Amino acid sequence: MNEADSRDIAASFGRRGYTLTDDLKKADAVVVNTCTVRQRAEDKAISQIGRLRKWKLARPDGKLFIVGCAAQKLGGKDLKRRFPFVDEVTGARDIEYFEDALAAQLGPAPETGYPDSALFRSPQSSYVTIMRGCSHKCSYCIVPAVRGPAVFLPPEEILQDARLKLAAGAKEIVLLGQTVNAYRHGKTTFSELLKKVLGLPGLARLRFMSPHPLYFDESFTAVLAGNPKLARYLHLPVQSGSDRILKAMRRGYTRTQYLDLLAKLRAAVPELAVSTDFIVGYPGETEEDFADTLALIKEGRFSMAFCFKYSPRSDRPEMASHLDEPAMEARLEKLLAAVKKNSRLVLNERIGKIEEVLFETENYGRTSGNFGCRVKAGGAPGALSKALIEGADKNVLNGKVI
Repeated sequence: MNEADSRDIAASFGRRGYTLTDDLKKADAVVVNTCTVRQRAEDKAISQIGRLRKWKLARPDGKLFIVGCAAQKLGGKDLKRRFPFVDEVTGARDIEYFEDALAAQLGPAPETGYPDSALFRSPQSSYVTIMRGCSHKCSYCIVPAVRGPAVFLPPEEILQDARLKLAAGAKEIVLLGQTVNAYRHGKTTFSELLKKVLGLPGLARLRFMSPHPLYFDESFTAVLAGNPKLARYLHLPVQSGSDRILKAMRRGYTRTQYLDLLAKLRAAVPELAVSTDFIVGYPGETEEDFADTLALIKEGRFSMAFCFKYSPRSDRPEMASHLDEPAMEARLEKLLAAVKKNSRLVLNERIGKIEEVLFETENYGRTSGNFGCRVKAGGAPGALSKALIEGADKNVLNGKVI
């Protein structure tokens, strides 16, 4: 979500003739898009703002914008009192109005085109936000507090955003939302929205993230099975393999329900690749709970997983982990090793198969299952080609265009 917001903010500057620079000394404006999903992220944001004091002293006419989740949590008044050299603060709940803050500092932008910037993904791929906030109350998550309850954008606004990004050169659209498959606006369900986006001219592939296990239904399964433009890939966070911990996290499903969902989706699309998220060291997590998580890696046949140590928050001392740092780190290392071993097995299963590759360069692209794929020759940026997979190297498939 922060990457998508950053990309749209860059486009707002682009409409005013600004270009991106990696050299702080050359910058006329700086935007710090803050995160607070973990305490460390918030601490890093504060440190970064403090370091920009020197830049502002050297460039008193430069503009400094602080945006995002930590900005929302800490508040504009407090941030400006602490860092008086900051020009504008826009919290996550008001991020869609950043254009107004920018206009106040730099004047209105001309309505000419959409200067999209590939800040994080390839030029062939672009994010489209379809909702903001989250109405779930997972015990470890601060997102609802800083982004607010779920608000779904109107379908036509979403479609227009996608059209602009396709016109700017994107071939792949990634729909974003905290619980993206919970989308509903009037009579338009998530499945109906998928159908509308899949029908847009110029679209080669459609992805979305991150769905919640509670919101999949038969209509989604039908769309997934019936339209190959919808990526054969899901990032489906599970967080833990222990029913006891899942209940404490208030995730709303059991281990068995999660695995049953995967089985149902894979029955419809056998080649479906699934990645996930895990948190280790949640308060009260026993060795038995952790063993359940390790076992789930193999049972879920995950292609990869983002693994995190539980992050205690300074404002929630009652939610501190019972594990010390060495014990937490040991569990994380064990989890990462298990994920790496399983990912290798899943990757090797693709050898000998034909994969559809969306090329980012002449020699590299990404399959529908979200695997990186390298070819010696035959690719073209933006082209969608079939490749025979001949091998795998680390986390990347090797193949040839057929």
